[in-house]
Amino acid sequence: MFQTLSHIIEVITFKSRLPLYNGQSVTDCQGWIWRITKNKAEKEIIELHCLLTDIPANVQLGGDPGEHLDAISANNNDWMLHIGTEDGEIMNARALNDDGMPSRFMDSLGFSQSFTRVELNGMITDVPELIVGERVHFHYLTAYDKYRERTVNTWLAVDEFKHKLENWIGVW
Repeated sequence: MFQTLSHIIEVITFKSRLPLYNGQSVTDCQGWIWRITKNKAEKEIIELHCLLTDIPANVQLGGDPGEHLDAISANNNDWMLHIGTEDGEIMNARALNDDGMPSRFMDSLGFSQSFTRVELNGMITDVPELIVGERVHFHYLTAYDKYRERTVNTWLAVDEFKHKLENWIGVW
């Protein structure tokens, strides 16, 4: 946990549960949860990044979203990697329930409106301006495995909801 100019930020790093719910597995799956609380009135811009760097020329990158999922894929003939997070629709549903997303953001998030921007090499989340006392939750998941055609195991591994992750690792 650390303090910025006007926020307390808790970062939780974890390995995801394996095997996956469908019985498949991946070589590795890593996750990060950011729980951010505004504790001072000063304005501050915070961005969260989950980006690939030093990408070899033979790696193909592309968006790979799904229902309730913003994701990118990176692969070559040997391996496949996915990075994923909840999309704007799920952020909106969380705002509706004041579940790690302030209710005042309800209806300002949705299918094409999110605090997370999907870039070719990863994702950037713009933490919204919060009111003192408000909290937000964001997370990223990455999954890596050997490349096999018609296998979606790495994609499934990054498709997790906030409440499932928090319940599984024991934080609320």
